[in-house]
Amino acid sequence: MRRHNQIKNQNKTNELTKTFVEEILKFNKAHNIVGRFTELEINLLDILDCKSILPHTKSAKNVLDIGSGAGLPGLIIAIHQPQTEVTMSEKNKKKAYFIKKTIRTLQLTNAKILDEAITPKLITDNKFDIVTARALAPALKIIKMSKHLLSKEGKFLFMKGAIEKINEEVAQLENNTYSYTIHKTKNTETNRHILEITQK
Repeated sequence: MRRHNQIKNQNKTNELTKTFVEEILKFNKAHNIVGRFTELEINLLDILDCKSILPHTKSAKNVLDIGSGAGLPGLIIAIHQPQTEVTMSEKNKKKAYFIKKTIRTLQLTNAKILDEAITPKLITDNKFDIVTARALAPALKIIKMSKHLLSKEGKFLFMKGAIEKINEEVAQLENNTYSYTIHKTKNTETNRHILEITQK
């Protein structure tokens, strides 16, 4: 019975992911929200890439994805982890509209869009277990704009590229305030690392 439920859930997840990719391609024709033009490209360079964050988010009650763009990785987390509440912030109105529309299309009850920039003055209904961002800005810049939104035991999970660049970014962190771990991902298509930062 348990295996049957797992297969059923996996089928639903695959179906939602496929529809998500179709929605990106459809919207992309008119609005160019991602720099990819085929299903294969989106699956390899966006979907698989964003799935690499899932092992690090599975225990989170709520996640904030800053500068979510087309909902990457926010919508991937919401699709794969129905128990996690995902808030995506996107100040670009066109992209925010796409996320909102896709949440409705996929009938996701655990996802919502915040169509404004994250700033130190922004107040949200709750604090987040995880604050994430993919290729948005240097780690310290994102921390400064969002650290007031992180729960006491929470962590930052940033999707980053080359290790050399990450080393430059972590060198800017205050050693007595933050500790970090760099996770190499298994995705061979992108030079992806997950930078995990916690407050001491």
